[in-house]
Amino acid sequence: MSTTTSPEDLPQGVTLEDLHGTPALVVDIPACSAVIHLDGAHLTSWVPDGEDDVLWTSPDAVYAEGEPIRGGIPLIGPWFGPGRDGRTTPSHGWLRNHRWEVVAGEHFHGWADEDADVVHSDSVAITLGLEGADPSGQGVAAQVQFVIGADHLQVRLDVTAGDEPLELEAALHTYLSVGDVEAARFTGLAGASYLDNLRDLTPAVQEGEPEIDGPVDRVYEVSGPVTVHDPVLERDIVVSPHGSSRTVLWNPFSDGAAHLDDMPLDAWKQFVCVETAVAKDGFVSLAPGATHCLKARYEVARS
Repeated sequence: MSTTTSPEDLPQGVTLEDLHGTPALVVDIPACSAVIHLDGAHLTSWVPDGEDDVLWTSPDAVYAEGEPIRGGIPLIGPWFGPGRDGRTTPSHGWLRNHRWEVVAGEHFHGWADEDADVVHSDSVAITLGLEGADPSGQGVAAQVQFVIGADHLQVRLDVTAGDEPLELEAALHTYLSVGDVEAARFTGLAGASYLDNLRDLTPAVQEGEPEIDGPVDRVYEVSGPVTVHDPVLERDIVVSPHGSSRTVLWNPFSDGAAHLDDMPLDAWKQFVCVETAVAKDGFVSLAPGATHCLKARYEVARS
């Protein structure tokens, strides 16, 4: 894999730095700032100009090679949770447990989005790759591209099967920052079927839009946009997926947070996870060498 980790090869406004003792790409351009840790190809911050951070990352997060970071956008795969058999380890797969390499980077002063007739005034695109990490020896590989600007963030994860067919589960396990999760409201989940992971994946149907008034861990049969309405921070965050079959809604509430060593006890109030996914019975069957693209676009609007 060709890499570009020397400072002169990185796009304008992007530097390779040591953060918390591990390598990270720091984006600092007029439109926004952001941080991508090479361990797990993990985006932990995206701050559009004039905004609070759109992502939540735990102040007690662990930063070390092989350790997942609590918060931001963990890359999940090639299985979700304990896998479809309920016994696969490590939880959520191995993509987030390895150090990725920088493949490419570009700085755009004006460019047309691939999915819409929108021109973005100041953005960077950074691509990271992971090869040779598949513990099964089958050669599963992955690549992720982050397009980071003021008006939107786009994350694209491509997973390629190795020598054997792959029943792929994957997710962008996004922690969105909110002022108070109990006050947050949602659009896009009403009426959807879901599996309740707090009740042994019992099937249910969402009556009205959900509210976070206790622990929530649901895998919705939703592949369209979901909006988080935040009356405290006075903004809406829209998550628009592509290549997904499911949307996961997760918050541990006080009960679950008490069992998480890398999260302060009251931090559950400050985020909600809205995850773009192919998971459970919404997995993707890949032939040897085939690739699946999972993508999400995040946009912020003042409410």
